[in-house]
This record gives sequence, structure tokens and C-alpha cells, in this order.
Amino acid sequence: MQVGSDKHPRKEPDAARRRGPAKSWSSGDAIVIRDVKVDGPHRGRVTHASAAIVVEDRPTRLVLFEPIGTDMRTSRVDWVTGALDGPHPQKRHTTDRLTIATPGASHAVSLMFQGGGGPFICWYVDLQEPFQRVADGILTCDQALDVIIGPDRQWRWKDEDHLARMIELGWVGEARARALYQEGEAVIEAAKRGAPPFDDRWTVWRADPAWSAPMLPHTWATVPV
Repeated sequence: MQVGSDKHPRKEPDAARRRGPAKSWSSGDAIVIRDVKVDGPHRGRVTHASAAIVVEDRPTRLVLFEPIGTDMRTSRVDWVTGALDGPHPQKRHTTDRLTIATPGASHAVSLMFQGGGGPFICWYVDLQEPFQRVADGILTCDQALDVIIGPDRQWRWKDEDHLARMIELGWVGEARARALYQEGEAVIEAAKRGAPPFDDRWTVWRADPAWSAPMLPHTWATVPV
């Protein structure tokens, strides 16, 4: 399945050429998720990219699926110097990822499943810039700080040291960092209550067996206007 395809993976049309900025997508469409830095020395650069399959697209949420084998590009940061290595080609491995993104929210909630259609493992919360729609997918900017929430609703922060280093390097301001923690704390409270998406609806979700691992288009590194 190539990004921009219709529901039938084998046809692989270049839909990004055929239509303007998408207002909505249909289940089974393949799109691009781009992480584009908004501050610091890497501003405007696509540091991470992944193909993804649209599960559901509503005004209140966008649900995306990245199975094992999904085409990706990833970068590594030297947290001592701030230098960026990448992006490098990579295929998704180990887990399948189902991401639920709310328009305007500074986070996205992903459900991690054992790869290949296995059982639910945990919720993974990325603190990030609210996503923006473009012709072939969405843009966001990950802000390093994450929250991991187990099936029992026990939780922990992840990569607090990376966010602290981003502040030292001047990539993120103190006020923005505080706002990220506040966003994370609100999500944690929702998880404790079992509020959606921290309920059983999505933990038992299974992908359409006809879906194949999506591939990135050659334009993945270009930020669409």
C-alpha cells in the first residue's frame, strides 16, 4: 500500500497529485505523518516520517494505524551536542501502533499491540504540537516528553531528560515545557478515569486483514504548503 492510495492497496494511485489539501480521508486510505521541527537549529526540517493507514476520520478524532513493516524515516539526536543524524530508512518492527489524535490537542494517544495482530501492550502518549492537515497527510512536532500507561492504568513519564536538554539547548522554552507537563497530567487523569480513548473499545480493536504495510512516497521529505 503506497501513501495516497484508495481502499484497494494493489492499485497504488498517486492521489496526492490528483487532489488538493484533504478535508477528510476514508478508512483504508494511506497518508504520511511528518514530524517537522518548529524551533531550534533543525527548524522546518522533516526529522521523522511514517506512512500510516487511516482507520477513522471524524471532526473529533483522526485514527491511524502503523503495522509491522510500515515504511518510516527516523533521526537520532546526540543529546550532548544537539547534532542530528538522519533521517534514515527504517521499517516498523516489534509492535503495531494505533494512534488517536484529537484536533487542536497537544498530544496524541497511541495503543501499542504486539506486532502482527497481537494483544494490547500499553498506551503511549506523545506530547507534541497539534497536528495540521496537508494534501497527503499530517504535520506535527514531537516535544520529546512522553507518558506510558499500562493496561492497569499505572503510568510513568518517559524522556524527561530529553526535554530538559531541549530547554538547555534553547529548543523549547520553560513556559512551553510547563504546558507540556500540564497537558500530560490532564491525559493521566483521563486515563485513571478510564475516559476514552483509555477504555476497552480500542484495546480489542483489530485491523482489516486486507491492509498491507503502507509505503512512503518519494516526496516524504518535502513539507507540503
